[in-house]
Amino acid sequence: MKLPSLYVVSAGILLSCWQCVATAQQVQQPQLPQLLSQALSEDYALAQSRQSEHALTNQGNAVQSMPDPRVSVGMLNVPTDGFALNEQAMTQLKLGVSQMLPRGDSVALQRDALAAKAAEHPARRDLRKAEVTRAITLAWIDIIILHNSKELVREQLQLLDQLTTAVENNYASSSGASQYDVLSMEVLHTALEDRLESLTSSQQTAIAGLSNWLTPMQQATLTNIIPNQADQRWLTSLIGQSLLPVETSALLARLQQHPLVISRNAVINVQKIKQQQVATSFDPQWEFNASYAYRQDATNNTSRADFVSVGMSVDVPLFSRKVKQAALAATVAETESLETEKRLVIQQQLSEVNQLYARYPALHSRINRYEQTLLPLRQQHYEAALNAYTTASGNFSDVMQSHLALIDDQMKLLNLQGDMAALMTRLDYFLNPTTSELSGSSL
Repeated sequence: MKLPSLYVVSAGILLSCWQCVATAQQVQQPQLPQLLSQALSEDYALAQSRQSEHALTNQGNAVQSMPDPRVSVGMLNVPTDGFALNEQAMTQLKLGVSQMLPRGDSVALQRDALAAKAAEHPARRDLRKAEVTRAITLAWIDIIILHNSKELVREQLQLLDQLTTAVENNYASSSGASQYDVLSMEVLHTALEDRLESLTSSQQTAIAGLSNWLTPMQQATLTNIIPNQADQRWLTSLIGQSLLPVETSALLARLQQHPLVISRNAVINVQKIKQQQVATSFDPQWEFNASYAYRQDATNNTSRADFVSVGMSVDVPLFSRKVKQAALAATVAETESLETEKRLVIQQQLSEVNQLYARYPALHSRINRYEQTLLPLRQQHYEAALNAYTTASGNFSDVMQSHLALIDDQMKLLNLQGDMAALMTRLDYFLNPTTSELSGSSL
């Protein structure tokens, strides 16, 4: 009768364990998205860009369509012998108004120039986000690889401690171990401890480097940051991505959408508007004026007619034409220079992408070789050397050399994995940059 109860209890225990594991898996999430969110939400460069864009937008709204009219009032032809206003027929009180018209499309072009300058900032912010994402991701990869290296060294230290105990016991009982064997174990143990300390220092430095993108309040959370299993799965997934060859035309099309290229296009648009503004300086600038002159009646009460005057004026570029032509040629050359700079940027990016694609096959092959062939052989070689030593048919130096070679190859594999993850991250920066600002959303 107790057997069913035992099944129920066992099933309950298994269910509880499964729930605990599931809960732990739900709680553990990759920490990189949180780091990126914290860095981008409080980034001073992004805030400064938004403020500059807002300022340029307000400046565009502040551009006047027409200059303010000018009003003038004056007394004309007042005799100086008595300053009588009705003595001379030429004496008059004149009220005038004049209006200057904008030169060509200068007002619209000024607004367009400010709008174009404001349009640079979304691309700049996307570029900043892509650069920060790349930098933090690369730093986080280094932290994970250094953490894994530390765990590897700790594991080897534990195995070495067990082996040291066995060697010391054999030496104490005169069972074949020599003082040289004991000293060799101590040297290897000290060397591994030094490597562990070096890895710890490098990891702490990498963690401290994250403070470059975090506020002082956010930096306080970096003290005890440790990669978890979700971070390990993220790294494994990143390393396991396959990279297929891509046509150059497809790469160029992707690079054309990179925030750096888009920001260069925005700068070129600003320069083209500036070129139009210089060309507009060749247009005439007109001014219209009108006035009303009041005359007092004569001393004999004879009525005097008032005067109304209208006129216009226009500037004649007799002396400034050569200067304006030189200014226009300078803006045209500057536009061509910016176009060439954009092509240079695309060429450099394409070169970097091609280099990353060229590195991938050898790196992928080496990782597979280490995982599938070299490390298993190193492990078998070490176990064979250890078995030979324990059966008094091998030298302890062979055990030491085999153990060191195994550790070195394990560390090389971790470094190769870090190189592969960094390659994927850098490639993602060029081909899949952040574009949230250009799409209309913002952090």
